[in-house]
Parts: sequence; C-alpha cells; structure tokens
Amino acid sequence: MKKQAKFLANTAILTGGSLLLRFSNIWFRAYILGKIGTQGMGVYQLTFSIFALAIATCTSGASLSVTRMVAEGRGSPVCIRRCLLFSLGVSFAAAGVLWIGSDFLAQRFLDLSSGLPLRLLAPGLPFMAVCACLKGYFFAIRNSVVPAIAELMEQFTTIGTTIVFFWIFTPFSALMLGSTAGEVASCAVVFLAYRIMTRKQPPKCFNESGSYRQICHIAVPVLSGSFVRSFLSSTENLLVPRGLKRHGAGTDAALSQYGIIQGMVMPILLFPSSFLTSLSSLLIPELAEANARGKRQTIERSASRAFRLTLLFSFLITSFLIVYAEDLGNLFYGNRQAGAFLRIMAPIIPLMYVDSIVDGMLKGLDQQAYSFRYNFMDSIMRVVLIAVLLPVFGVKAYIFILFLSEIFNASLSISRLLKVARVDVDIIGWILTPAVSAALLYYLLTFLKAVC
Repeated sequence: MKKQAKFLANTAILTGGSLLLRFSNIWFRAYILGKIGTQGMGVYQLTFSIFALAIATCTSGASLSVTRMVAEGRGSPVCIRRCLLFSLGVSFAAAGVLWIGSDFLAQRFLDLSSGLPLRLLAPGLPFMAVCACLKGYFFAIRNSVVPAIAELMEQFTTIGTTIVFFWIFTPFSALMLGSTAGEVASCAVVFLAYRIMTRKQPPKCFNESGSYRQICHIAVPVLSGSFVRSFLSSTENLLVPRGLKRHGAGTDAALSQYGIIQGMVMPILLFPSSFLTSLSSLLIPELAEANARGKRQTIERSASRAFRLTLLFSFLITSFLIVYAEDLGNLFYGNRQAGAFLRIMAPIIPLMYVDSIVDGMLKGLDQQAYSFRYNFMDSIMRVVLIAVLLPVFGVKAYIFILFLSEIFNASLSISRLLKVARVDVDIIGWILTPAVSAALLYYLLTFLKAVC
C-alpha cells in the first residue's frame, strides 16, 4: 500500500506540473502567434522539426538506460557516469553537425537566408543530454518532484527570456535564444538536485554491472528508433507545406495551414494527456523492476489498469473537444479554422493516448526494439503517403494520414504488449464502458451548451 501511495503521489505531482506546462505552452503559442502570425508559426514549427532530430539523438537512449538500470538494481554511480558520457558524446556530435549544416538546412528547407536560428539552438543540446539522463535517475527512484520542478523552470525561463529578447533581437532569434536559456536552467536544477541527493544517499546498487555494452543494449535501439523516426518525422514535416503548395495553396497559405495544425491544434489535443504522460514515465521503472524479478501478475495487473484508465479518459476528452472545439480555438488563438481542425481531429485522441502509454510500457518490459520497428514502419508509411497524396488531395489527405498512422502504429504496439504482458482484452471495461460514458457526456455537454 505504501508503494502504491507513493506511485499515485508521484503521478499527481507529474500531472500537476505537466498540466501547468502544457497550459503555459498553449498561452505562449498564442503570444507567439500575435508576434509572427500563422505563416511564421509554420516556419517556427519547421525549424523545431529539424531541431527535434538532434534532440531525439541526444536524449532518448541514455535516459532510458539510466531509468532501467537503476530500477533493476544495476545503477551504480559508475554506470550513471558512463550513461552521462555516452549521452554527452552524442550531443556534442549532434550540436557540431547542426552548427556546421545550419545555413544549408535553413536555405534549403526553411526558406530562411541564414542558419542563425539553428545555430542558436545547437548549444542547448549538451544541457538537454545531461538533463535527460539525470531525470531518468529520478524517475527510477520514484522521485517526480525534481523533474517536475526542472520542467517548470525550463518553461518559465524560456517564456520570460523570450519576451525580454523580443525587445532586443529579431523574433526568431529571440525564440531560439529563449529555448536555449530554458534548457540551461533546467539542467542546472536537475544537476544540483542530483549532487545534493547522491551526497546524502549514494545510489543503491545490487549489481555493479553497467558496462558500455549493457548501456548500448538498452540505449542504441531506442536512440536508433528515435533518430530514424525523428528524421522521417522531419522529412514529413518538410514535405507537408510543399505538398499543400503543389495542391494549389500559395506559400503563405501552405505554411499557415501547417502552422495551424501542428502549432495550434496539436498542443490542444495533447494538453489533456498530461496525466497519461506522467503515468507512462512512472510505469517504465515499475514494469522494469517487476520484469527483472519475474512478477508476471504485477505486470499483467499494471497493463490492464493502464488500458482501462487510458481508454476511459481519452473517450471522455474526445467528447469534450468535439463539443467545444470552436470555443477553444477562439479562446486560445482567436482562430475559427483552428477550432474546425480540432473537431475533425478529436476522434484520433483514444488511439494517440493509448499508443503513447503502450510505448512506455513496452520500453519498461525490454521491448524497445519492437517499438523501434513499429515506429520505423509507421514513419516510412507516413512519408510515402504524404509525398503521394498531399499534392492531389491537400489538407484532407494530411488528416487522413494522421488517422491511418495512429491506427497502424497503435494496433501493432497493443498486439505486442498483450502478448508480452499476457493480458486478456476486457471488452466491457476497455471499450463498452468508455464508449457509453463518452456518449452520455457528449449529450450532456451538448444540452448544457444549448441551454447556456
């Protein structure tokens, strides 16, 4: 009971921090929209889609290695230092490539005359790498306070410095400098907390093994998967405005449509998933520990509860967003088109949320290679379909591809988890109860909206 109470407390802390982060992110995007417009938002999203490739390279593998090894009783200080060195080496390489190729990337893919925005982002990569590794340690020891504080520090430092830099630099330089400043602040918080805690209580370790070979066994599949998927995702994001333009939209209109979907609609769709994101992060060490000790019933029970909670929550959120889509678009962005896209894309939420939490559980069960395989196939499919369909059918094709992608990826991941965790599908608890609850909520909200 004590362990379960601690798990719930950590989930609540992470959820509260994540909700605040995502709400502030939506507000910040509305503020940015007022400065750079929907076309500028499209360029902003494209810039970060390229930067996301470097982020995935630096943060994905080593962070999971720390979490898994510490949770499994192999997280000696030597092992953690090796994970840090591994991640730092990758991050400096990625920063160097981004710095050297910034002008080419900006001119070739972003229609910018200078690669300065990308060069301003590059110095933040080593700080991201260190922060991700140490967050992995805190998640493994079930301490969610430090990661939550670090993320809040990053977000509010980013927002504060960006607002100040808008008075000094060009809008895009201000945005990139603010992002880098936020990463430095977050890293400082996590590193300081790690040093204080490990001096008072060194990491417990039942097995001193933690060689680079073992780190690579965990990190390389995740890193490779994240890199490949981020590369394909960046390619996809760069192809979308071009496909819309070939369909008949002008350059400004294509960037605006892309900016609305990715920069305005997606943050609202993902905002309610804060609770599930927190749950997914904390399930990784829980399942890793249970898997290492052969506790099959614990794994089955945890997976079943995660499915039931995720589907009920996501169905209810879908009903809410369908009813209030236009209101939310006007409230946050003053843009009715954003509300229209939000209503169309709301039904994708259950698959999106389930896929996210299943991916976390697979990583906790040492199934990261399968996640890599599924993500790779999904990304290849999306890039091909976007290249073929968008020039013909425009933005309708893009929305169709997003739905098809989630169905494809989620079905493969769920199938693998059910097999590994040996979980039986509960039709009533997982499907019927959420669907009926969502239908009742939809009619209730529609009635209240009509009355009010």
